[in-house]
Amino acid sequence: MKKLKEMEKNDLFDFELNETEGYWSVTGYYGRGEEVILPSAYEGKPVKAIGDDLFHFNKRIKRIIIPEGYTSIGKSAFSKCTGLKEIKLPEGLTSIGDFAFYDCTGLTEIKLPESLTSTGKGAFSECVGLTEIKLPKELKSIGEWAFQECTGFTKINLPERLTSIGDYAFFGCMGLKEIKLPEGLTSIGNCAFKCTGLTEIKLPDGLTSIGEGAFSGCTGLKEIKLPESLTSVGPSLFSKCTGLKSINLPKNIRYIQSDIFNDCTELSEINVDENNHVFSSVDGVIFDKAMTSLILFPKGKNGVFSVPEGIIKINNINFDICNLTGIKLPKSLLLIDECGLNCHQLTDITVNELNPVFCSIEGVLFDKEKQILITYPCNKDKTDYTVPDGIKLINQLAFLKCKRLVNIVFPESLEIIRHCAFAGCERLKTIILPINLQFIENFSFAFCPNLEIVTLSKKTRIESKAFEEFKGKFVYRD
Repeated sequence: MKKLKEMEKNDLFDFELNETEGYWSVTGYYGRGEEVILPSAYEGKPVKAIGDDLFHFNKRIKRIIIPEGYTSIGKSAFSKCTGLKEIKLPEGLTSIGDFAFYDCTGLTEIKLPESLTSTGKGAFSECVGLTEIKLPKELKSIGEWAFQECTGFTKINLPERLTSIGDYAFFGCMGLKEIKLPEGLTSIGNCAFKCTGLTEIKLPDGLTSIGEGAFSGCTGLKEIKLPESLTSVGPSLFSKCTGLKSINLPKNIRYIQSDIFNDCTELSEINVDENNHVFSSVDGVIFDKAMTSLILFPKGKNGVFSVPEGIIKINNINFDICNLTGIKLPKSLLLIDECGLNCHQLTDITVNELNPVFCSIEGVLFDKEKQILITYPCNKDKTDYTVPDGIKLINQLAFLKCKRLVNIVFPESLEIIRHCAFAGCERLKTIILPINLQFIENFSFAFCPNLEIVTLSKKTRIESKAFEEFKGKFVYRD
């Protein structure tokens, strides 16, 4: 390998050239011009490649011309060239390295040559001035973070031969309003789109895989049709899509994550194709096909909901942050997963008196033996609550974010307070815990900003984060 550096006083030797397998690579630049024309040949051999980090952090350059014959651009070659406004890429270029144009904030448009078949990771990430880019017809994949935070995009045309979009590819493209996905696309990566301005997107038939959080935060999205080819959807797929009002799940869906619609506060209806062999839907609520488990509940549904008779289990996080004011539980219900009834608008929970596992007292859910307080409806008008005598355990999340609760009285029978039981109860000021309390789990009284005094026994075992962010004082009863 031969290195040349400033051997003559001409423009060519503003560059460092490395010889590799019969051609040169540009590996160094020492000029100070605002316009740069890269060399095309030296000593009878072509220059074909731009090395890694060649112009990294060069804020002086405004225009670059890359002659025909170049086939590759190295990693971070132009990254953070914030003054760069114009660049010509040659036909024949086949490779653009990872983060090659990262943070080139002055670029407003760029045309990628037809010879290019893939883009490197983060190739144009944070090019916030980029309003237009022409992608080559033969492009088959868009790499991870390729156009992350390109906030100037309002639309983009994707080539028909594209088969995959990588993780975070268009994450944070807040100006993107519409996008048409090509019919040959089979996979969309994790968090590929977090575009708050996106109002319309058509998913192609043949799409088999959508990654975790792919459309998370697309608050402008009001409807979307999932293709029949889809068999599973990733976690948090439509999380925080606050404009989404209804959705239909296709017949081939076999697996659904419980948090797929987290914080979709307007979603009032989730339906599934009647030919689906795994799931069924009744009144916009998703159940298993046998109608024994409640799988998904839309957050935008309001009023009072009666869980159908025959349901044995309520799955995890079904009612989290929903608009329901009341829930009626059937006699068939035997199991409620953690967070199953954690709904901040609830004022009342009632249970069929023939249920063998659960019961309710004044709208509060207990086990049948009245030893476990399972869920307290946090939107009750009461500011004070007395836990009934005989209760030995307060369930996880039982009073989570009860913003009305000011005073609570515990019975001497209480032995255990589970994790996050009173987390986020922001109006609690003073609590007196029973002398026989044995154990307080992590985050039980976390993030209670007005809590000033906690009276308890020195014998009570307290996990290290049980009172996370507690700034008051402990008073011991023994």
